[in-house]
Amino acid sequence: MVMAKRVQLAFLMALPLALMTTVDAGAEETNGTEVAMLEEIVVTARKREESLQETPISITAFSAASLEAANMVDLRDIGKYTPGMSFTSYGMGSSEAGAIFLRGIGQSDHMVTTDPGVGLYIDGVYVGRNQGAALDLLDLERVEVLRGPQGTLYGKNTIGGAVNVISRKPTGTPGGHVSLTVGQDGRFNGAITGETPLGDQSALSFGFLSKNRDGVGEQVFTGAEAGDEDSLSGRAQFSWQGQAIEFSLAADATRARQAAMPHSFYAHADWLGVGTCYQRAADGFALCGAGTGADPFDSYSLDNLDTEQDLFGLSATLEWDVSENLVLKSISAYRDMEYLGSLEFDGAPQRVVYYRETGASDQFSQELQFTGTTDASLTWIAGLYYFTEEGHNDQQDYEFGGRTNRVSQVETSSYAAFGQATMDIGPRLSVTGGLRYTEESKDYHVLRSNLDASGAMSLDDAGQPSYAIPPTAIDETWNAVSGTLNVNYALAEGVMVYGTYSRGFRSGGFAARPAAPASVGAYDPEYVDMFEIGLKALVLEDRLRFNAAVYRNDYEDYQAQVNRVGNSFDTRVLNAAAAEIDGVELELTALISPIFRIDATYAYTDAEITKVDLDPSLEANFSAGHKLPYVSENTFSISPQLDVPLASGGSVLARLDYAYRDDFYGQIANSSFEREKGYGLINGRIEYRSAADNWSVALYGINLADETYTRVRNYYPGFLGFAIWNTDRREIGLTGRYEF
Repeated sequence: MVMAKRVQLAFLMALPLALMTTVDAGAEETNGTEVAMLEEIVVTARKREESLQETPISITAFSAASLEAANMVDLRDIGKYTPGMSFTSYGMGSSEAGAIFLRGIGQSDHMVTTDPGVGLYIDGVYVGRNQGAALDLLDLERVEVLRGPQGTLYGKNTIGGAVNVISRKPTGTPGGHVSLTVGQDGRFNGAITGETPLGDQSALSFGFLSKNRDGVGEQVFTGAEAGDEDSLSGRAQFSWQGQAIEFSLAADATRARQAAMPHSFYAHADWLGVGTCYQRAADGFALCGAGTGADPFDSYSLDNLDTEQDLFGLSATLEWDVSENLVLKSISAYRDMEYLGSLEFDGAPQRVVYYRETGASDQFSQELQFTGTTDASLTWIAGLYYFTEEGHNDQQDYEFGGRTNRVSQVETSSYAAFGQATMDIGPRLSVTGGLRYTEESKDYHVLRSNLDASGAMSLDDAGQPSYAIPPTAIDETWNAVSGTLNVNYALAEGVMVYGTYSRGFRSGGFAARPAAPASVGAYDPEYVDMFEIGLKALVLEDRLRFNAAVYRNDYEDYQAQVNRVGNSFDTRVLNAAAAEIDGVELELTALISPIFRIDATYAYTDAEITKVDLDPSLEANFSAGHKLPYVSENTFSISPQLDVPLASGGSVLARLDYAYRDDFYGQIANSSFEREKGYGLINGRIEYRSAADNWSVALYGINLADETYTRVRNYYPGFLGFAIWNTDRREIGLTGRYEF
């Protein structure tokens, strides 16, 4: 402990010292004739390569270098530095799950019966499940976050936006890198990437990442860890390039075996007869004495809280230059996900409520894109899309001394046709319009069996299997038209304004966890109409980049959980409400000198229910005026960075990151128990790079102030109580990297 404190103190002292010494060096550099400019950022948000500043969409883009400089290790970290974004984890206690919220819209539930509100794409391939969405950042070129409905080019389940993960393509140049990270709590990460040519026209690249860390909490009475990391990821990509055809085949896989995230209970319903803190007693366990505090990272449960996650993906991309003005692109992909998760909702040595769940999803998608130019002023894209998924959740429920087994299965088939065109009307004005038609069918099968104490099927008085919900099947088909209209105008060189209308939708679905036959049912898609005006500017000789957007989302047919009046166990999901979301987003990058830059973001988001529409026999735990979950009204970040050349030929990078979000609610009920107070996170990095730029060593710090905050808050009024799932503690360590 003393050594850890000394390391932390050394880090905090070394960082400002590095900042001060590098400022002096920078003053000398800027006296010369060197002219520094911000790097150009190329994105593919509109399915073609464009400059970020010339794309009339609200986008935040992270390069591989910026991800590393900000100590980002998985996709959740981008939520700290993206305006209006929240990226949390919850799915059955697994830290590998990812719940993405953009502009107040998202979905935290991992069940196959429901779909996310923000689309996640890996090299153009849609990832349909929250489970496994907290991707490791391995061998990437960049990550793009598209804010607002992307219903034209990306389709369903992008009403909040889309996240594009773009991997690094093989170039045919041999080389690679190895890196090693060691740090607190047994942190030990290792990574290797490589590339080799396979003849004149083809190449192969690969990468592996192993992440390991001890738990940041424990189950007090069993000694089992909580919040540890033990995962292995790999990726390989083959590419072949001919005169007019380019083909690539990519495979990726992840295997994780780790305990659930740390969680604890801060309150219980009185009738449960359990508490929030326990100690050993002669006859087993007893409540802690008055005034005894409980560590929020520890649990007193005796249940098995291990989690498992296995992911595999395979994609083939073919791009054919049919003619000078026409390109055909085909993306074929298969993805497989399997998981095991564990949750308990009492935190006590008595087993009150405990769930053990397995699940899987198999998806196949095929997309055809035709892009071209009709003349110098018209650029267009048209395409066809097909997506199919088979998934299930199998949950063993231990509730108040009884046992049941609930199985949900969903088969999805989705078809879409889309088109979008951009017309340049003069040298400054452009107009873009697009439409997409989607038809989707889902087949749903559910049953809930009653089990005896041994886990075998219970029988009724007639000797027949006993069901809380007998085998039930529902099928539904929906269709939707989504689209966009955009006008952008160049005020001056490097300065553009735009206005956008966009409509998106999220698929309909089924009750995720029906408790009785009356709870089984379907709900329809929900829709968002967005109106946005924005400004993009790259000025002061490309030393200042400033992007701003103001928007309103009209949210219709909001999918929410409701209950039968007087029966909290009779829950279902219906299109029960409407909401409005108003927001402002700002992003700034300023190159103060050749060695000093500042990145900053700010977002204001006001997201609330405006209307609740329910049958009198039903009731909701929310009403008009309630805030949508996981939405902080104000978020901001600031990241000063110095990158200074040394007389020896090497260089030193020193960076601080501060990200703040104010309070938010974990659920739409907006109970005071669900309110997470505002918090700020401080990260830092000091890195030395060699003169040959082939090796580096960095001292990093994550959550330097050791802020305690939560990923998820769940409150069950009058039923169970109040539970929180906690985040990680402070971590300080060293990373070494060698290029070959």
